[in-house]
Amino acid sequence: MREDSGKTIKKSLRLKVFGMNIQLVFVAVFVFAVIGIVQIRRFAGLMEETNRGQNAVIMETMSETMLSSARESCQKYVLSQAQVLDGEFWTMRHDLEVLARQVQMVLEYPAAFSPLPVPLPSEAEPGELSLQLLYSEDADKSDPELEKQILRIGGLRNMILEILEGDSTLLDCMVSLPGGASIIADRTPESKVGENGEILPYNADRRPWYVGAVVHKKAYFTPVNVDNYFNFKEVMAGVPVYVDGELAAACGASFRLDELEEVVSKARLGDNSDTCLINENGNMIYSSRKDGDLGLGSNELKSLLESSNAELVTFINEALKGGNGFSALEIDGKATYIAYAPIETLGWTLLLAIPQEELNRTAYLLMDQTDEIMEGTIARSRALADNTARTILVFALFLSAFAIITSMIFADRLLKPIKKMTMRVSEMQGDDMSFNVEDIYLTKDEIEVLARAFSSMSQQMRGYVKEIVQITAEKQRLDTELSVASEIQANMLPNRFPAFPDRQEFDLYAVMDPAKEVGGDFYDFFLIDEDHLALVMADVSGKGVPAALFMVISKTLIKNVTLSGRYGGPGEILRDVNDRLCDGNEETMFVTVWLGILTISTGQLVSACAGHEYPVFYHRDTGFVLGRDPHGMGLGVIEGARYKEAAWQLNPGDMLFLYTDGVPESTNVNNELFGKDRMLAALSENFAAMEHDAPGEEWREAALQTFLGKVRKQIDNYVGDAPQFDDLTMLCLSYRGKNLPED
Repeated sequence: MREDSGKTIKKSLRLKVFGMNIQLVFVAVFVFAVIGIVQIRRFAGLMEETNRGQNAVIMETMSETMLSSARESCQKYVLSQAQVLDGEFWTMRHDLEVLARQVQMVLEYPAAFSPLPVPLPSEAEPGELSLQLLYSEDADKSDPELEKQILRIGGLRNMILEILEGDSTLLDCMVSLPGGASIIADRTPESKVGENGEILPYNADRRPWYVGAVVHKKAYFTPVNVDNYFNFKEVMAGVPVYVDGELAAACGASFRLDELEEVVSKARLGDNSDTCLINENGNMIYSSRKDGDLGLGSNELKSLLESSNAELVTFINEALKGGNGFSALEIDGKATYIAYAPIETLGWTLLLAIPQEELNRTAYLLMDQTDEIMEGTIARSRALADNTARTILVFALFLSAFAIITSMIFADRLLKPIKKMTMRVSEMQGDDMSFNVEDIYLTKDEIEVLARAFSSMSQQMRGYVKEIVQITAEKQRLDTELSVASEIQANMLPNRFPAFPDRQEFDLYAVMDPAKEVGGDFYDFFLIDEDHLALVMADVSGKGVPAALFMVISKTLIKNVTLSGRYGGPGEILRDVNDRLCDGNEETMFVTVWLGILTISTGQLVSACAGHEYPVFYHRDTGFVLGRDPHGMGLGVIEGARYKEAAWQLNPGDMLFLYTDGVPESTNVNNELFGKDRMLAALSENFAAMEHDAPGEEWREAALQTFLGKVRKQIDNYVGDAPQFDDLTMLCLSYRGKNLPED
């Protein structure tokens, strides 16, 4: 009974395939024949009509489309090229500002740095990058204070040389002192030696970069000027350094103009476009044209604002306002499109000019080619129209007869492999996921391709299942390890509160929230003896597991050295820990640390800071204020660094708030920082609320926990949906001031 049913189904499918093919062929042949003949007759006439309107449409459409595309493309292109140029000068300014901050620290805190002598220029190694000492004509070389300053700046030798090594576009980098000494790094020491072997003077106070930086009291970029030793043009930048409000030094660097011209020349779009660079006054710095409205010619100070082309002057005035734009105007009597974009660091503007005829050239070429093709097509279509009609009729009759025969054969051959394939695929489940290519599937057509695809897919599925199982197991293992690492790190930090339930003189609470599964921030507090409490707040460079490992080492060293009793104060403790961290620190990781030791009975607090954030103190008469203590280098940066100590007095009712940079540098979706002002305001607001709820002596760890929780909530509300990029750690200590219990 089942066999008869299978035969019936097979016969039914065969007839359906055969009938469907015949019907489709007859209908297709009939429709094809009728439509083909009619359309061929009409085609020749329509070709002529189409040709007449096509050229006009092509020109109109192409012109509008290309103008719109040119506006968008030119604006994006010139903006990207301007950003490339701006990046060069931003990096130059950034490097100088970083150097200026280091120079300020060296001059302000000389004891924390190791001095190094600076040699005079020598002809022995021409072309080698080196640090050299030059004097101005008016310098007093015997001035002992000037000699000390030179040695202090010499300690920054590696940093100054690295600025040049990291930026191949810079010619030199220098630090000039008001006393007339200049420490210069470049690759041409031989240029500072005269013909008779004497060292040539360098009058920094007469150079535009030095004068501009001193006058503007901030980072300053010069106009184009001539190099002091070579006859080429350059752009220089200077950053002043102030100590106690007085000019202490100026840092400078130069960028060769022909390097800039090479970068600007690459901004052209093809051979028929031009680029032009102008400064904030409209003067041309560079132009790819030699003459005309945008040509520089021999006038090195040519200003486009003084051009006789009024339309160009208006355009330049608009471009100098900043931003980027696009406009069409007449340049040298030709319609031209010009796009512009600012180079914000310098206040300069980049122009890109493209003739209008260049953009329209493609449309004209397309129209001419279309005319030629259409004329040939019309002629051929008329000659082929009659032959095509007769061929269609003959082909239709042949196709009908052929379709009847092939449909019968096709129906039988098609169904057999498909049916078997369907049955095998339906059986694929569980562990039986294999599909083998049997002889019945080798039809050398799509059925064979489909069978091989099923076979390949079954093999891939078995591999995918195995791979997914392995990946899932590996992911679970990694997740477990990260979870354990996070738990281990959390357990390493003091996390049981109240931390000292038997001590009534003070209360404290701390919290650390890492940006990743494990972080680099850490805090610590522990009793050195019955009357001294150590407080630690630190931030390791970097994030994730490497920072966590460095954090474990740093925390352990700080605690062990502090408890060793070998050092008299936090400054000596940080110096010893720094030397230990520098030893073998090939990854150049570092940690910023604030270490304080509180004498519990008197409230006297002595602290030392290794590049960490300022502490915040609360006094009833002043409220929350930053304690601006002297800063030293982070631990692990420079071996032998020293750290100054600061003394503070905590009275009953006073508080100490320690934190990492994750608090003031929390950033919202508008890329705006929370900042120290908002931090102090949040502390004040929430402290007032807590004082209202728990006045006077009722402050305990629970109140401090709530206090820090409200401060964190205020930070979270400010950040909103922006992701947390840095670890966030806070510690708060409330000082009561009661005496220790007697033995």
